[in-house]
Amino acid sequence: MYKVLIIDDDKSTIYMLKRFKRWESLGFAIADEACDGKEALQKLKYAHFDLIITDIRMPGMDGIEFMQEIKNMNLQACVIFLSTHSDFEYAKQGIRLGVFDYMTKPFNDNMLGEALARVKTYLKKEYQKRTLMEVKKRQLAEIVQLYYLKQYEKRLADCLLSGSSLLTQEMENIFAEINKLFDSDLYKMSIVLNMLLVNLNEEIYAALPWLQKLEGKNFTCDMTEVQSIAELRQKCFMYINNCMEIIKKYELHHADSAIRKTCAYVIEHVEQDVKLEMVTNEVHMSKDYIGKLFKQKTGCNFNDFVTRVKMEHAKYLIQTGELKNYEVSEKLGYSKPDYFSHLFKKYTGYTPTEFKKMYHNPSRQNLVRKI
Repeated sequence: MYKVLIIDDDKSTIYMLKRFKRWESLGFAIADEACDGKEALQKLKYAHFDLIITDIRMPGMDGIEFMQEIKNMNLQACVIFLSTHSDFEYAKQGIRLGVFDYMTKPFNDNMLGEALARVKTYLKKEYQKRTLMEVKKRQLAEIVQLYYLKQYEKRLADCLLSGSSLLTQEMENIFAEINKLFDSDLYKMSIVLNMLLVNLNEEIYAALPWLQKLEGKNFTCDMTEVQSIAELRQKCFMYINNCMEIIKKYELHHADSAIRKTCAYVIEHVEQDVKLEMVTNEVHMSKDYIGKLFKQKTGCNFNDFVTRVKMEHAKYLIQTGELKNYEVSEKLGYSKPDYFSHLFKKYTGYTPTEFKKMYHNPSRQNLVRKI
């Protein structure tokens, strides 16, 4: 049975949907309902639905906003809009966002039955497609294991963790070797390179476990949906360059062990009021000496580095949407939220509230990633 979620603040519409007698015979079951988009999103966090039937005009969050959130969450579900004739422009927006179908109110049993039949055909094809893809991936994974060379990971990891300028050339060489090995077969190359970068991701976090605390899942990649060798190459280079930018941002590429220990200490204790005196026991050097050495090696003062780390972690905490601004301030060791907001705006150019709004606006997320 395909699970259905109904979203509508109109009880008469929900009643009309529930009284439809052919749900089960068509292979569907109403699993849950919600009065608006916000309530529905909460339900979607904990349950999967194959079909979502939603009104376009609702209080709180309308169908268009809800559909945008569905896209942002990468949820795989068929969506049918319920609309009046006057909502036709909204319906067209929904279609551009990927809505499967829409029905005008008032609808009858025949209209609903025909729509469900189309959905069932689509879902069946999608299931077959995913099943076939999974089989192909498993088969290819077995083949890849025969060719996959662990040395690729090591070569890239060594360059990244040392901040080597040879990183780009190393990636170029590896890409060329894999291209030759698989005779430019895009599908096989994408699987191998995806495996390489996922494993590289794990190596980075194994060597620098504190990064995940600050960056969350910034070290993620998916090379399996590319359309050409050129696009695959571009995504690979974007990924490793992003890795290098993050490592350099936290000064983790320095060979000097005292500098690496200092940076690691700050990151590990980012949610505390970190002082230079606290680092001296870690590096067994005087406060004045480590302060001068840090400035000499990194080009920035210790206190400025602490602020940088805290602001980067603040960006991640704000993006999760789980904490209010004053809670982020407290979590980072700032007793005065106004002072935290001042530092955040000085660092990013935006107040925490402005930054949160930008992150949750799909059209401006690329800008947020560049900040």
